[in-house]
Amino acid sequence: MDCYWYISDSLRPWEAAVVGTLARALIREGVKLHSFCGGGTESLGIPGLLSWHSLNTTERALIVGTKGKLWHLWGTPPSWWKFIRFRSRTIHTLFENPAKDWKGHPTVLSATACSSGESYIPPAFEMKMNWSAEEAKDSFDEGRTPIFLLSGSRGDEYDMFAEEAAKASSILRNFDESPDEGMKLLSSGNCILLLPHPSSSLALLAAFAALMGIPSAAVRSALMDETLGKEGYVHLPSENSVEATHAIQSALGEGGRSASAFARRNVTDSFPPEKGARKLKTLYISLGGDQ
Repeated sequence: MDCYWYISDSLRPWEAAVVGTLARALIREGVKLHSFCGGGTESLGIPGLLSWHSLNTTERALIVGTKGKLWHLWGTPPSWWKFIRFRSRTIHTLFENPAKDWKGHPTVLSATACSSGESYIPPAFEMKMNWSAEEAKDSFDEGRTPIFLLSGSRGDEYDMFAEEAAKASSILRNFDESPDEGMKLLSSGNCILLLPHPSSSLALLAAFAALMGIPSAAVRSALMDETLGKEGYVHLPSENSVEATHAIQSALGEGGRSASAFARRNVTDSFPPEKGARKLKTLYISLGGDQ
């Protein structure tokens, strides 16, 4: 089986990590993968991955015009994608796009968000931490101030959550302003992910946080239930400051620790890399990728 991937630079760090994990598992399944990336290549960790920008004009034209009968596009399509679609079978995976502007066979990484005509690909996560997924890890150092990382907020929510965090002797940071910096803070511990409006992509982020021992507080949603499990996160009321205070206090204590441990087990048990790779391989065969 021969397959070409193009990974857009529109992917956020945790989305790119899912793609990289799927790619490595797919290669282990025997798929010959040729992959190109519109941005940096280091975070993806895919063997043989090439930066699209490192190729000269002739090399790009040759690839677009002649290479591959099956292509998989991840993220926002590049301007030249229509030439690939003209001569090859194409698959397109979006992480978040309400408009559903598909440029090939549509695939999503959430069974909950999957609608008619789309194919579901289970996301993939790797346990790279030095603690067991079966153990609760206390990610809070009493000598450091806890940090709430807010993502996907709307309107005046930031001010409300900043006030509630201050009441709990913690501070609030806007994750969306600098995702790369937010990922560094997550990996350093002493953080809680705050998601007042969970989405498909943010549910993946919460899964990565759980693998790092970081609990999430989020409004109850089918997306979060699917990814972390119903007990895998602290439930956050949507518009009630009194209940928000209670949820924040719970996330800082035993409620956050037990939710994080539950979420880690759910993520590692439900989304091993091999599961997503097998689904991709089946999809490629059904679309003629074995020809």
